[in-house]
Amino acid sequence: MTTAALPDTPVRTRPASAVLPALAGLGGLLAFAGSVVVFDDPVSGATTAEEAAEALTGAPVGLTALLVAGYALLGIAVAGRLAAHLGRAGDQASVRLLPLLGAGHLLLLTAAFTAPAAAVTVGDLVLEGGVSPTGAETALVLMNVAHPMSAWVGVAFLVAVAIAGRRSRALMALSVTFALGLALPPVGWAVTYLMPLWFAGVGIWLWRRS
Repeated sequence: MTTAALPDTPVRTRPASAVLPALAGLGGLLAFAGSVVVFDDPVSGATTAEEAAEALTGAPVGLTALLVAGYALLGIAVAGRLAAHLGRAGDQASVRLLPLLGAGHLLLLTAAFTAPAAAVTVGDLVLEGGVSPTGAETALVLMNVAHPMSAWVGVAFLVAVAIAGRRSRALMALSVTFALGLALPPVGWAVTYLMPLWFAGVGIWLWRRS
């Protein structure tokens, strides 16, 4: 009696680096959540430039800037990995735009959050006279310019993702939903605070697709 030898079937395993996008997305989510908790918008109740300058004095804006910068770097890493993954299907213009638009969205948001830290740094370390009303007012102007610009660039980024990743219904639906939220003026500012969830979800999606 003879037995037939079955050929060995190779077992597909994920490479160790496959989990990096998921870790980057979740790390960015934690960093941004920490920045929101630490920041707590110290100038929200200020009605004059002098009150805003006084509110920024002693506020933990430096730690906020560090956490947001960490979120931006990790988000850029996820966007780059997504572009590399979607680029395997073909060299599309939308794929080539992903890293640029993703970085633009994140860096503009970082500028909005780090503007108060810049005002404090200039007032305390450069001029050595504390935060001036002019510095606080300039920081507020920058925040109110960079934040909506971040949302607009974010819409372009998400539309590009939806086009490049249209073969995945989950990725396209998630991106379109966030793009519509960013495009609506009444809720667009709030959706920018939810974008870390998008990067975390896409990071996990990339890991599962490895």
